[in-house]
Amino acid sequence: MAELSEFVRSPKRAKTYLYICEGLSFLIGLVVILALIYLWQHFNWWHFLIYVFIGLIVISFIYMLTIPWIKYKYMFYSINECYVQVNQSFYFKSAKYVKLERIQFLEIASNPLLKRWGIAKLTIVTAGHEIVFPLMNVSDALAFEALAMNYLEGVDSDV
Repeated sequence: MAELSEFVRSPKRAKTYLYICEGLSFLIGLVVILALIYLWQHFNWWHFLIYVFIGLIVISFIYMLTIPWIKYKYMFYSINECYVQVNQSFYFKSAKYVKLERIQFLEIASNPLLKRWGIAKLTIVTAGHEIVFPLMNVSDALAFEALAMNYLEGVDSDV
């Protein structure tokens, strides 16, 4: 795991995963829009509706190219001895802090693509909300889980 209390970005493999996921969602949206274009042609709908469909395809393509880059470039996390911080700072800056003693449980999610690249999705669940981390190495997620469990063994308070 990286040095405690320094901000860490997702590994470079996470960017590839994000692009693959957005590409798959783009293809699904493209199939839906192509079906609408077929229906438009078959049922002779309003002529200028094709421009709306083309605009949706262009917007979806731009979204597919930019969102994974933004998620990779502008999401950071920091793990300290007594709290965790997740920062997002693209257009609006957001910082979420959670004391380790407030953690109720951790969710470490994985799927075949994440397992292939050795990364995981980590979510901290507290009594009031969830904090979703940027994608991280599986070893870092397991090390954080061990750190949190060791810290919580000594805590006597109830959430």
